[in-house]
Amino acid sequence: MNDLTKFCKPIQQAEAENNEIEAADCQAIKFDDEDGFVKSLTTNYANNCRVDYFEVVKNGVILIEPKDIQEKILSLFKKKPNTEEIKKKLLSNVESKFTVSLKIIQKEVSPNLIPTINYLVVANNTENNLLDKYLPKNLKENPFVICKTSEICDKLSTLNTRLCQE
Repeated sequence: MNDLTKFCKPIQQAEAENNEIEAADCQAIKFDDEDGFVKSLTTNYANNCRVDYFEVVKNGVILIEPKDIQEKILSLFKKKPNTEEIKKKLLSNVESKFTVSLKIIQKEVSPNLIPTINYLVVANNTENNLLDKYLPKNLKENPFVICKTSEICDKLSTLNTRLCQE
């Protein structure tokens, strides 16, 4: 397995419209973007839909996707789709990111890694009623866990074999 610890970065949301970046107080392996693990690979995965972070615990892999779901829902709502269309778009995007990312990680890190849990990390200001209304029920079921940026560190801290554990 590669030295993945050199890719340990703070878990954070994408930059908001007001140029602020919401970050958690813990780290995971940065997967996407210029400073992520995927850029160190010889295979070009530029067009693949990937999560932003992952973490390895023993033989397990945890996928972490910070996403401003509220902003995404509101932008989809402006295009006037109905609730079911919004749910479908959100679900297909998130499922695709988790599925493709797992395949890349199993190919490039270890084929023996077993998917353990998938975290969808929403911005702290996300309204719960929007999540309840627009996120598909099956997204809220295992192996998906939805939490806010301020909660992800507590969830990961229970796993004491993480590569990016501080």
